[in-house]
Amino acid sequence: MSVINKMLKDLDRRGQQPFSQNAASSAVERRGNTRLGLWFLGLLVLIALALVIFWWQSSDKNVMTVNDSIPDELPKVQERVEPSVDAAAFRVPPELAAPADSRSQQQERFNSENLAAASVVENESRSEQIGTREPEPSDTTAKNNEQEAKQSGEFSKQPVQLSPAEIASQHIEKAQKAQQQGRLTSAEDHWRKALAVTPENKDVRKKLAALQFGRNKVSQALTTLEAGFKLAPTDFEFRLLSARILEKEARPAAALSLLKQATPDASEHPEYVQKQALLAQEMGDYQTAANAYQRLVQAEPAQGRWYLGKAVAEQEFSPEAALSSYQNALGRIKHQPTLEFIQQQIALLKATESAGEQ
Repeated sequence: MSVINKMLKDLDRRGQQPFSQNAASSAVERRGNTRLGLWFLGLLVLIALALVIFWWQSSDKNVMTVNDSIPDELPKVQERVEPSVDAAAFRVPPELAAPADSRSQQQERFNSENLAAASVVENESRSEQIGTREPEPSDTTAKNNEQEAKQSGEFSKQPVQLSPAEIASQHIEKAQKAQQQGRLTSAEDHWRKALAVTPENKDVRKKLAALQFGRNKVSQALTTLEAGFKLAPTDFEFRLLSARILEKEARPAAALSLLKQATPDASEHPEYVQKQALLAQEMGDYQTAANAYQRLVQAEPAQGRWYLGKAVAEQEFSPEAALSSYQNALGRIKHQPTLEFIQQQIALLKATESAGEQ
C-alpha cells in the first residue's frame, strides 16, 4: 500500500491521474527501452568476441601461408645426386701437374699464336686481292706519287699557291667586270687589291687613279700617283698625270712645281716638257717656259711650233731672241693664220727695234 501511495503522490505532482493512459504508456516505454539496451549491449559483446577470434585465426593462417607459399612460387629443382668418386683414382702425379699460372700462360700463348696466324692469312689474302686488281689508267700518276710518298715515309697534300701576278690577274678581271656593270666601289676595291700584290704594275695604278678621280676622290688619286713616282723616280708619267689633275682642279702653280722637280729627256717625254712650258707661260714664268721650249727645239728641230712657243716666251724679256725665234718658226709652219700672226709679230719687233735705235 505504501508503494501505491508513493506512486499516486508522484502522479499528483506531475498532474496525472492514476491508471491513466499516459501513465501506462510511460511505464511500458520504460520497460521496452531497458530490454532494447540489454539486447544491444549483448550484440556488441558478441561482435567483439567474433572479431577477436577472427584476428587470432587469421594471424595463424598468415604464418602458415607464408611458409607454405614459398615452394609454390619457386621452381622446383630436382636434386642431383653426385656419385661418389674416389679422388685417389684420379690423382695426377706431381711431376705432370702444372701450376695454374703456367696453364693460363700456355692458353694465352696459344690464343696469340692463333690470332697471329689468322692475321697473316688475312693480310696475304688482301694482298693477293689488291695484286690481282689492275690500276685504272686515269689514276696511274696519282698512285705512283702516293707510292713514292709512302716509300719516303711522308705523305701530305700541298695546297696550290698562286703567284702575285696570277692573283692580280684575277682581281683585274673582277675590277673590269664590276666597272662595266657600274659597281664602281667593288671595282675600286679590286683595283686596290691588284695593286697591293703588284705595286709595280703601272697600268693598274693608272686605272685606279683614273677611277678615283672620276669618283671625285682627288686626294686619293693624287696619293696613288705619288706612290707611283716615288716607287719609280725615273717614271715621269705619274708626275705628268698628277700635274694634269692639279691643273683641272685650278691649281696650276702646284702642277708647275711638281713638274719642275724632274727634268726628263725632251726627246723621250715631249708631252711632259711641253706641259711644263705651257704652265710656266700661264703663271708668268717666261724664263722657265723659254728654257722648256729650247729643250724641245733641241729634241725636235723640225717642229716649228716649238720655235713659236719659244718666241712668244722670249718676247716678254728678250725681243731680239724672240725675233730670231719667230723667223725660224716662219719657215717651218704651213698654217696660214699662224703664219699671219708670226709676220705681224716680226713686223712689230722690227719696228720696236728701229724706234729704239733712233
